[in-house]
Amino acid sequence: MAGYINGAQLKRDHSGLCDICAADGRPGTADDPLVKATDGFRVHLSDTTDPASGYYGQQQRS
Repeated sequence: MAGYINGAQLKRDHSGLCDICAADGRPGTADDPLVKATDGFRVHLSDTTDPASGYYGQQQRS
């Protein structure tokens, strides 16, 4: 998973939270995996596709 990860997400990763969504605190799943947002946090794919989410349209492109 290449791309930009911000310092706060790196701290989350090193604390064992690399598979926990930064937006809602739930783990990623096969049906709703975590993706990198343009701000460098890992969030659910659904967060980037839901117009009601603050992460709408903000998935990093590889």
